[in-house]
This record gives sequence, C-alpha cells and structure tokens, in this order.
Amino acid sequence: MSLKPYLAIISDSFRAALSSRVLWVAIVAIWLLLALLMPFGYREDFTTDFRWQDFYNGTRMKAMLARGLVDPDGADTALGRIAVSLPEDLKRELQFVGEGDEVRIAYSVLVDALNGLLDDTSWYDADAWKAAIRLKELRELDALSDEELSASLKRRRSRLRIEAAMPGVFQARSQRAILLTYAGMDFPTGWAVDKPQFERLINQFVLPLMINWLLGFILVFLGILVTASIIPDMLQPGSLHLLLSKPISRTILLLAKFIGGCAFVLVCVTQLVLGLYLIAGLRLDIWNARLLLCIPVSVFLFSVFYSVSVLAGLRWRSPILAIGVTVIFGGICLLVGFIGALFDGLVKNPDQVRQLTVVGDDVFATTRGGGLIRFDDAQSKWIEIFESGPANADRVIAPIRLDDDHLITARIRNGRFNPFGSGAPELNVLSRTSDWVPEPSMRLPTATTNLFRAGEGSVLALNTGELSMTSRDNIIETATKEAAKVADNDAGETNWLSKLNSMIGTQTQGFHEILPERVSLSQPRSLVVADDGRVIYAVTGSRLMRLQPPSNDQESSRWTVTADFTLEGDQSSQAHLAISGERLLVTRSEQPAVIFDANTLNVIEKIECPSGAEAMSVIGLNPDQQTARFLAVLTDGRIRELTSNGESAKWGEFIGPREAECVYFDSAKNRIYVAHHIDRVDLLSSDTLERQSTKNPSLSGWRRLDQWLITPLRTVIPQTGELGETVASMISGKTAVEINDGANENQVIRYKILRPVLSCSIFVLVMLTISCLYFTTSDF
Repeated sequence: MSLKPYLAIISDSFRAALSSRVLWVAIVAIWLLLALLMPFGYREDFTTDFRWQDFYNGTRMKAMLARGLVDPDGADTALGRIAVSLPEDLKRELQFVGEGDEVRIAYSVLVDALNGLLDDTSWYDADAWKAAIRLKELRELDALSDEELSASLKRRRSRLRIEAAMPGVFQARSQRAILLTYAGMDFPTGWAVDKPQFERLINQFVLPLMINWLLGFILVFLGILVTASIIPDMLQPGSLHLLLSKPISRTILLLAKFIGGCAFVLVCVTQLVLGLYLIAGLRLDIWNARLLLCIPVSVFLFSVFYSVSVLAGLRWRSPILAIGVTVIFGGICLLVGFIGALFDGLVKNPDQVRQLTVVGDDVFATTRGGGLIRFDDAQSKWIEIFESGPANADRVIAPIRLDDDHLITARIRNGRFNPFGSGAPELNVLSRTSDWVPEPSMRLPTATTNLFRAGEGSVLALNTGELSMTSRDNIIETATKEAAKVADNDAGETNWLSKLNSMIGTQTQGFHEILPERVSLSQPRSLVVADDGRVIYAVTGSRLMRLQPPSNDQESSRWTVTADFTLEGDQSSQAHLAISGERLLVTRSEQPAVIFDANTLNVIEKIECPSGAEAMSVIGLNPDQQTARFLAVLTDGRIRELTSNGESAKWGEFIGPREAECVYFDSAKNRIYVAHHIDRVDLLSSDTLERQSTKNPSLSGWRRLDQWLITPLRTVIPQTGELGETVASMISGKTAVEINDGANENQVIRYKILRPVLSCSIFVLVMLTISCLYFTTSDF
C-alpha cells in the first residue's frame, strides 16, 4: 500500500490550517510574547535588604525590640542599641508594647525601619555584639576593615549583625540573592534565593505555569477554532467523492485528516517552546532540554479535544457545532476536575495522616486537617480526640509517648496559619485510665512547635530558637484540676516584663533552657534525640551539632556542644535526621544523604537518594546492633531501607505500600507502622520488613461517595488539567515537590504523571475508533 496519497491528504490538511487567519494571528501573538520576554535577565548580589517574608516570628521581634527600649539593663546590649536607633514613630509604638498594651505594627513598618539601619551603622558597637550569636560569615566580615568591603558587603554585614542580635526571629536566607532585570533595569525587589534555588523555582513553577496556560488553554482553544472545519470541508460532496475515487481506505483517510489537524498545533507549539527554551538559556542561563518534551505533550493534549471535534464534525458536518460540542466537552472536563479537586481538598486531605505515635497497642495520628485521632480496633475506625476538618484553624503538635499509659501533645490555636498561635500553649496529657481524654497540664514555652522525648524521664520543647526541658513527673503531677487552676491564676498575674518574656518565648514554670548561651536553633532546623536521652543532634541552617548534658548532671545546667560540622549546600534547605546505633543520617534537598559517626560527626559515607526522589522523613532502626539501618520515606511515596556497616552504605529495594505518608518505629515491640493512602496503617516487622497486619478504617459517607462516584468519573472522563502535572514533572525532573508550611511541617505535592496520560490515551483511542466506524459505515 502506497503512503503517498495519505501524505498528500495530511499535507492538504496542513495547508488548509495554514490558510486560516486565526493561525497567523496566533503566530504573530507568539512572536510578540517572546519579544516581550526576551529582555528578562538576572544578576547576582549579596542578600541585604529585609523583606516581610524573612520574619519567622514577628511577635518575638516586636517583643525583643520593645524590651530593648524599656529594659534599663539592655541599653548597652546589641538589642538595645538597635532599638534606640529605630525611627521615632516606631519607637513610640514599641514603648506601648513594652508597657503591656496590645499594639499591631505592620510588617512593612518593621521592614523599612530595619532596612534604614543597613547603611548607617552608628548603632553598632563591637563590645555589645560580643555576647551575640555570630555566624561564621559574620565573624569573617567583622575581621575585615571597611576599606576592604564593597558597599553591598557592608550592607550584608549590617544585616547579619541585626540577625545576630535577634536570634529566632528571621528565616535563614541564602548568602547571595537573584535580582531580576528587564532591559538592564533591576526589578524593585530581588529573590532571596541562590542560583540553584532560582533554577528550581523557574523549572518547577514558572515554566510549567506558562506552558499550562499558553499551551494547555489558549493554543488548544485556538487550534479547535482553526481545525474544526477540516472534517466538514472533507465531507462536502465534491471533495469527498474525489478522495474516495482513489484506492484509499476510509479509516486511514480519516486518521490522515486527524494528523493533519494536529500539525497546526505542532507548528505553534514548536515555535513557543523553542522560544522559551532559548530565552531561558540565553537570558537566565537555564538550559533545560526537558522543556522540549512539552512539544509532544501539548500536541497530545490537543488531540484529546480534537478527537471530539472530529466526531462532532462527522455527525453534524458543521464547524460551528463541532466547536460547540468540543467546548461543552471541555467544560465537562473542567467541572469534573473541579469537583474532584473539591473532594480532595474538603474530604480526603483533612483525613490524611501526618504523624504517627504508638502507646502500647493504641495508634494515634495527627492529620492535615489539624486533628488528633486514635484508631479503635473494635469499631475499625478512627476516633477523633481533637476535631479535624478543612476549616479547622488549629494545629496539633505531634504527640509523643511518655510511657505505656500516657501520651502528651498540645493544640495550637490558629496554628495552621500562624505556627506560634497566640501565647503559651497548654500541654495536654492523655492517659489510658481516662480513656484518652485530654487533661490540661503545665504551660509550654511560648511559640513551641515541637515536642521530643529525651529518655524515660524527660521531655524537650522546641520553640522559635530555644530548647527547654522538663521532667515526666512534673507533667504528670501538673495534670490535675487544682494544678491547672493554679497555673491559670499565675498566668493572669503578670507585669510588663513577664508579658514581654512570654511574647519573646522564654521559659515557663517547670521548664529550664538547655542550649548553650550562644547557640540558637533558628529556622530551618531539625532535631533528633538518642534513645537514652543523653545526646541531642540538631541542625540549624548549615550547622550540625552534637549536644550533651554537663558531667555534673545538674538538672538546670545547660548542655554543651561536643562536636559540630558544616553541611554542604544552601543553608535555607530543610534537613532530616535519624540515629541508628553509632551512625547518624542527615538528608537535605538537592544533596546526597550523609552518614556520620554519631560520636565525632566525622563523615563516613555519602550516597545519592534513589530514583531521583528526595527523603521527606527518615527514622533509625536497630539501635543496639552493629549495622545501622534507616528507613526513608521518599517524596514519590515509596519507602526504602538504607543500611551502613561502617564501611559502605547501600539502598535496598522498595518496601511497604505505595503512597506512604509517614513511618513510626516501635522499638519495644520491634514493629514499624506505615501510614499510607490517606489514613490506612500497615504494621511491618522490623526484621523482615514484611507486613504483619493492616488497620483499614471504615469510610465515612463522603469518602464512600468519592470512592464510588467521583473517582470513577475522574477515570472515565479524561482529566486534561492533570496533564499540567505531567508537564511540571518533565520540566523539573521531579516526581513531587515539597513545600514548607510552617513549624517544620512540610507538605508534599506528588505529581500525577501516568494517570492523566493513560486516561487521555484511552479516550482518544475510543473516540477515534467510534469516528472511524461511523465514517466507514455511513453513506455520505
């Protein structure tokens, strides 16, 4: 069979598309858009100016500056010298704060005031800053004279001095920032990210967004307008009879016309994608060849809608009706996708497990909806302790086990939108004897974000920058009605200094601070405690520390740093820590996993994460065995084991279920708990890593509706919008993206890559099959 007639038909369809004025309007619009984007560029400079996004805890900063003004003992401190150098209007507001009044100060006012101190350094005094926590970069800059520093480096040094005076207030930022330019002119603000982060932002967010809108909506709509007339024109008596007079197959004739129509989009998409690729490479130094894969994906997306247009054109022989039916189909896809997203956000996501804790045989979990739940084996369902829901503004601190009969946690009011809530949260004790009903106990330090168990007898509370300790006995004893009343009465009798201390986040009654005097755990930070509670490993920024209590073992004494290490990579990257025997595992974004000697923090080995994914959480197994074992939950939802015998480390095969959310190791019973598929929990043996049992909760009415109606609809009707996630995955080279949503809690968004491709492929095949059958069996 000769292909020449069919190639001629494809060429004829292509010429018909080229004759459309809409096509040329689209081509001109593409070139105008590329011309507008071409002047974009960038340049690197040091991160100097403050932005409101740099404030990790604005309440703490406001209180610290107020204390620097009103506290007579703080006049000659670094904080006091900064406070007195602020504008007079702001100082008056801070004076009211220091007197105990509730005063709202806009972040923009604080930003302008701090930026005004960057050039005028009369507030700086070397003696006042000796007691401040100075990073290595600041110590190096302080060692240089003003003549050796450029204007940008002087501003950078001023910023670091301000940050050193107020620990626990600012987010860690990259040393260098990207400044966008247009036609050589700087944009008003820069991106406080370094070059690798800038590339990730462009590849993961900016380029996929542009592709989705330009190719996934505008060009598809224009393509349907241009190609809708191809099939009706073919069915005209003269044209169709002329074509069928030749020895050609009707089926292949129709497919040739279909391919010819898709060629229109190929022309437009190729120009746009190649233009974006060259602009990103020439102007932003981002040569991402994966961007070119958007060309076939965009043509494939158009083919979904065009297959509907072809069938409608065959049935009614009208371009207008073909366009109308295709638009209605697009609306149905959009509606089903919207309803599906609504069910994801309001029904499934609030039930998704975030952290697990096991007390005896009872399994507890926190949810993305801000709730605390317990699994009831008798009823085979989760029982709510703290309510979970999409509109719930509270956040529950991940609970920890005190003993086989007690669990502690805290609920942060409005903590989902403000990780620090309002004031000092109340610690809640849940006991088996009271059927796990929360009972109030002592007040936690203000802005507490995490709790940690330190051995059998102590508990740690981490807030904005400090780590405080209390004993198990204090918690249990305070969890009575009389103690709670006393605590409430004491809390009401405050003076201006105690109120400022509360806003700053200093220790509360029953807690004592354990960090060394010049150490602060600022964001981003991570922490893990050895099983015996005698060693703490912490990462703040790029600094990894090993802390131990003093040899005199006094309860109120501060711990000391016995070893430290500077991690590679961007200091604003979140780290994940796990301890197993004499080995410490540290994972960070865009960096290989590093295994350290737990005693000296000497690097033993580095190993890349498998499958191009990154670890979103890690735990340690086998604390008393020679071979260290770790489990890592990867961003693609799979779990892998990492083993290290002191000489080499290797990743094992995938274990456990897919779509894993978190893991928990119960060392007492040698079991691993894996939360997956929203709220299911599998129990694995830590020796064999094989599943022993499953906790499969019964579904609520809305979850059943989603399972039996919404999910089948999303399967049958092609989810063209989800192809945008396929595009984002191809451009970024990632299967998921991890977003920090405050208080050390990261949300992982996993891309749907294969599901939309399979759904759309099956739909196109079905539609083309129906069209071919109709065309071959009908008499035109």
